[in-house]
Amino acid sequence: MALSFFGLALKTLISKKPMIFASRWMFAFVLLAFLPSMFNPFLFKHPSLLSVVNPLMFAVVLVFMWIQMKGYMVFGVSDAYVREALLDSIKTIGFTPVETMSRLQIKETGEEFQVAIQGWVGTAVFKPVGKSTTKTTRDIALAMNNYFRTTPGKMNYIAPCLYLILGIFMAVTCIGIVMLPHAVRH
Repeated sequence: MALSFFGLALKTLISKKPMIFASRWMFAFVLLAFLPSMFNPFLFKHPSLLSVVNPLMFAVVLVFMWIQMKGYMVFGVSDAYVREALLDSIKTIGFTPVETMSRLQIKETGEEFQVAIQGWVGTAVFKPVGKSTTKTTRDIALAMNNYFRTTPGKMNYIAPCLYLILGIFMAVTCIGIVMLPHAVRH
């Protein structure tokens, strides 16, 4: 998990370009983080009802996250830059975007996309709503990635810096856990 946080942060900080990726990758990271907690109660000799509740709770959270984690996440971007990229990308693939408060609609097909931009921290999410297709969502993401590669814009490095710090904490914790049995023996 620490390596994924390092990779995410360093790619954005070094390239000075936003990073866009499928939201389900974030689900995979959360799954990896929760996996030990889900199986931990079953390692004890006498699991109680209370110890089974924890894995069930995590399973429900993971199912909820799977449903919520459609679409794509944009990382290290200002609100104006991601908006410009999204609108330009829809036009680039041959459609006309229609903006509402938190959604974008494609005029020609009626497909809708929910858009959530957290400009203060440098992240954004866009995902299909209802009958919108995965292909259109993927095409928009690819066009946005191309936009970010070719069009300079204002970056926001708060999230990448936070992920780098969290990655460092995770790495130190892992090293500490590995070194603990060695330190106890001496």
